[in-house]
Amino acid sequence: MKKCIGIVSAILAVILVSCASAPDQGTADQKAIMEGVKAWNSRETAAAATYWNMIRDEKLQKQYLNYIDLYKAGAEALDSTDSIKASNERNCLQPAIRRSITSPRSIRIESSADVCDKGASLSAKRIDGLVASGKTGAAKKMYDSAVKVYGTSDELESAKKEIDVVSIVNARQASLQDLTEKARSETSFDAKIAVYDSALETYAKAEKEIDSAVASSGVGKTAGVSVNVRNFKKARQDISIERASTIRERAYAYKTQIDEEFARTPDTKGENGKVSLEEILAHYQSVQKNIEATYQDLLGFAAKYPNDIGQDILDDINAQKKELEAKIAQVNAEMRTAQEIASRGKVVFPLMIGLFNPDPRSTAESKRGRPAKFSAKNVKGDEYWWGMVSIPRGTLNDLVITLKDNRTVRVFAENTKSGKLIEKNNMKDLVNRSAKVGNSWPVLNAGSQLTTNKYFFEIQKGKTNDYEGEVVVYSSFIVRMR
Repeated sequence: MKKCIGIVSAILAVILVSCASAPDQGTADQKAIMEGVKAWNSRETAAAATYWNMIRDEKLQKQYLNYIDLYKAGAEALDSTDSIKASNERNCLQPAIRRSITSPRSIRIESSADVCDKGASLSAKRIDGLVASGKTGAAKKMYDSAVKVYGTSDELESAKKEIDVVSIVNARQASLQDLTEKARSETSFDAKIAVYDSALETYAKAEKEIDSAVASSGVGKTAGVSVNVRNFKKARQDISIERASTIRERAYAYKTQIDEEFARTPDTKGENGKVSLEEILAHYQSVQKNIEATYQDLLGFAAKYPNDIGQDILDDINAQKKELEAKIAQVNAEMRTAQEIASRGKVVFPLMIGLFNPDPRSTAESKRGRPAKFSAKNVKGDEYWWGMVSIPRGTLNDLVITLKDNRTVRVFAENTKSGKLIEKNNMKDLVNRSAKVGNSWPVLNAGSQLTTNKYFFEIQKGKTNDYEGEVVVYSSFIVRMR
């Protein structure tokens, strides 16, 4: 490569010097020089030697004869480029083309068909490489230079067609890039998608024009054209992907909105951050309602872009929605349970009683469980209590509530909501008053009368504001009292 550059540079430098040192018109040396130039241009390079050997000025003769030697060396260097890598072609071709244009027009490189063909061929290959790398401007300059130096050839004409076709591709892509940038800058979602759609439609039309131009050019398989056409089509695909990603991002924004709604906290907080059960229930009901509204918005959005929102997105968000709804249902159930427990009234202790935990005072004839205790002070009205009892199925155990003073007791199988439902639901009092002894209020065969393992009882207002008592399970209260 260095040899190529050095030889070509030397040739051109000597030629330029010769322009300044040529003898006056009409001298014998001048005639010899002109005849040599004619021989060079009309026959072959070596033919000039016959005339230039007749130059009397030894320095001038040596100078012109050296053109022949340098030209031959240059031709050999050009031939050697068969083995030069494409990346090195530019280093040999560009200086040769650029400097040859400034050489005296009396001596033309075209005089050697082999050198001309070789230079044109290498130039065409280099032009193809420049076009393929997107350097259309540099390719056009090289084409113009190559034609001036080497003349026209089929390969250079093909290179020119490459430049023309790729120029069309680049012009179309440049104009469409403005549409793409406009879509990216749009803040309105619908407007953004509309511009994307317009860009894709325009790309499709331009692609047909380009395909037609490529087909008619005959150079569609060259690297320069195929690379640029492929890049153009990739640009269209990129916009299509960008559009689809924008739509998918909006779809997943609904998912994020659902997540945020689920994590929303109640707007109202009571004293010291306390929130009532009713407020908690109302909050989660509103959360569920808002999640459903967002999901319906998503379905409407999906209907608007059916080809862009796949079932996978809907399945993903629908699964998330169902999972959150299940959790909300679980929270609501717990809240309702807590609400229901709070409505039962006060709790006896121990909460669970039965013969599984017998009282040491039990007798073989009438077993007695350890009691659950309850008491209250400064009572101004009726009060409500609840507890749990363990009575094996089919066992005739009795549940007895005993007070230390004479107050009326009523026992129920269901939650009275602190007495609110007794009259409203006409709830049945389970106390067997005929078996009542003193201040003991028995529920005989409690296992068959209670519908669950819970019992609820009412202590009515007495003569004093304080009371206490106990709840006991007997194997047989009647036997015990005898």
